[in-house]
Amino acid sequence: MRINRRQLLTALGLAGLGGLSFERRRARAAESTPPARIVFFVQPHGHIPNAWNMPIPGVPSDRYGERSLIDLSPEDFSAVLRPLHPFRERLLAIEGLAHTSVLADIAEIKRTGGDLNNHSVSVAGLLTVARALQIPGAPCTGGARSLDQELALRTSAPGRFGSRVYGSDYVPNSTVAPFSFLGPGQATPMVADPAVAFADLMGFYTPPASTGGPSTREDLVASMRASVLDAVAREYELIAPRLDSDGRQRLNDHRDLIRQLELGLGTPVPAACDLTFQAAGDLITQFMRTIRLALACDLTRVVTFVAPVPQCPEFGYPASATVHATYAHGSVMNNTSCGQPYTPVAERAMTDLAVWYAGHFATLLQELDSVAEGAGTLLDHTVVVWVTELATPTHQHHDVCTVLAGGCNGFFNTGRYVRYPRDLPNPLDGFPRTGPALNRLYASLLQAMGQSDSAFGMTDAVAADGTALPLAGPLTELHRQM
Repeated sequence: MRINRRQLLTALGLAGLGGLSFERRRARAAESTPPARIVFFVQPHGHIPNAWNMPIPGVPSDRYGERSLIDLSPEDFSAVLRPLHPFRERLLAIEGLAHTSVLADIAEIKRTGGDLNNHSVSVAGLLTVARALQIPGAPCTGGARSLDQELALRTSAPGRFGSRVYGSDYVPNSTVAPFSFLGPGQATPMVADPAVAFADLMGFYTPPASTGGPSTREDLVASMRASVLDAVAREYELIAPRLDSDGRQRLNDHRDLIRQLELGLGTPVPAACDLTFQAAGDLITQFMRTIRLALACDLTRVVTFVAPVPQCPEFGYPASATVHATYAHGSVMNNTSCGQPYTPVAERAMTDLAVWYAGHFATLLQELDSVAEGAGTLLDHTVVVWVTELATPTHQHHDVCTVLAGGCNGFFNTGRYVRYPRDLPNPLDGFPRTGPALNRLYASLLQAMGQSDSAFGMTDAVAADGTALPLAGPLTELHRQM
C-alpha cells in the first residue's frame, strides 16, 4: 500500500493540506480530545505465575479483588511487574483471565482431529479468539480476522494506515507462526527491520525506474532530505489537478506559507515527528521509537509488535541453552510439559526472560509518555496491551498475565492490580478452573477505541461438564465509572 502524502504533512504540522478539505482540517484541529490509539505488545510463551502474581490483602483468592498500585514501592511489585513501577498510575495488571477460546478449540480438535500442537493453536487464537483454521497436512493457522486488523478496518482513513505490524518471526515448531491475520489463513504482512518500517511510514516509496535513480526507499528519502518541503511542494503540483477551483486557490495560498515554515524552522520537524531515523540502541528500542512516531504523527492508530524470543545470553544465560528446549517446559513446579522435569534454574530463567520483556514494554511506555499531547501525553491517549501466547511456558491457558497501560483517554481505570476468581469450569476435562475469557477483554478494548461491540471472536463455549461458558460482554470492572 502506497501512503498518501498526508502522513508527511502530518509530521510537519500541516495535516489536511494534501487533498482534505480545509473545513475538515479546522474541525480536526478543534477536537478537544486526542484520538484513541492501541498497541498490542505480543509476547511468545508465557509467565511463571509466582513471578508476576501479587497478593491482595484481605481478599480470599477465590473472590474478585483489587488493590491500588499507586502507593506501592518497587519492592512491593512482583518481579515481572517491577520494571513498570514508574508507570503505576497508568497501569492495569489483570490476573485470572483465560485463553478460553483456545481451550475450547483444543477440546474440539481432540474430538474431530487436526493440528493439536499447543503453540500452533495458541498463535492462531491469541488475537483472533476464534477457532483455528485447520489445514490438512500443515500446521493450523488463524481462522478469522484478528482484533488488531478489525480495528484497522474501522480506524483507517485517507492518508492513514489502518495498522502496522512490526517485530520478529516466531518459529516455535520449525514453522513461522504469525499472530495477526487479515482473515482466515491470511497472515498480516509484518516488517522485521525498523529502518524499513521508518521508510515505510514516511511514504516515499516509488517502484524503481528503469532509467535509474534511487532504487530503495532509503535512497529516495536521502535524496529528498535536503529540503523535504520541496518534495511536499512537488506533491502539491500533482494534487492540484484533482481539486476544484476553490481547493486549488486554497492550495496556492499556502505555497508561500510552506516556504516560510521551512525558513523559520530551527529543526525540520517537531521532535515527536522527527523525520530522521535513529539507529541507536537495539532493534526493539528502534521499533519502540518507530511506534511512537507512527502514533504521534497519526500515521496509524493501531500497531502490533511481536517481541522476539531472544538468545539466552541476551538475558543472562548460556549460549548453549535455548528458551524453548532448555527452560520453558520445566519452569513451573508440579506443572511441567513435554516430559521435562521441573528445575529451579528453568524457573529462574523464564522469570528473568519475563523481566527482560517487561523492560522493553517499559521502554515503549517511556517513548509514548515523552510526547506531550493535549492535557497529557501520548501514553494517556493510548492503551498498550501486553498479551502472551500461552499463560505459562508449560502450555497452560487458564491463568494469563495481562497488562494494560495508558488508559485510552481515561476509558480504563488504571493504577490497579485486579484479580478475577477462577470460578468457571474448563472446556478440557481434568484441567483447572478458569476465570473470564480473553474475548471479554477484547470487547472492552473495542469499546475503548470507540466501537459499540459487546463481543469479539467466539461468543460462547461449552465446558467439559456441559456448562455453557459466556465469552461475550466487556469486563466492566476494568472501566472507569463515569
